[in-house]
Amino acid sequence: MEIKTIKQTKNPFMKREELTLEITSESVPSTSEVISKLGKDEALTVIKKINTNFGRQTFLTEVVVYDNIEARKKIETIPQKIRKKMAAEEKAAAEEAKKKADAEIKEADAAAEAAKQEAEAPVAEENPVEEVKDEEKGSAPTDNKDKSVRVTE
Repeated sequence: MEIKTIKQTKNPFMKREELTLEITSESVPSTSEVISKLGKDEALTVIKKINTNFGRQTFLTEVVVYDNIEARKKIETIPQKIRKKMAAEEKAAAEEAKKKADAEIKEADAAAEAAKQEAEAPVAEENPVEEVKDEEKGSAPTDNKDKSVRVTE
């Protein structure tokens, strides 16, 4: 692939450089091939069109190279079909992030609940053990009435 620059103009109002190129190739060059041969930044380069006449191996190409990304976003329009696709992808990514956040919150709640149960468990175990020890000793009831009844029997 051979590239020849036919026309190169700087457009300061739109903050871009406009190029008209003649490309000689055996097959129609793709936009990525043209951008890589130009050696310009892919994020700032836009291929407007690639034209040819039937049976010729020369292609006229119109290319625009912006100075910065803000200028490109301000001037270049995105087709509605692509905008909808981008919006759907963003929505899906947001939902996935929300699901991950919810899962992390549930895991944190489960861990906190487990820690709370572990903290309460030793306290619950100590009381029954003491009660069992008291019963094993055969301690008498502390009521005075019960003692007097036992004595009379």
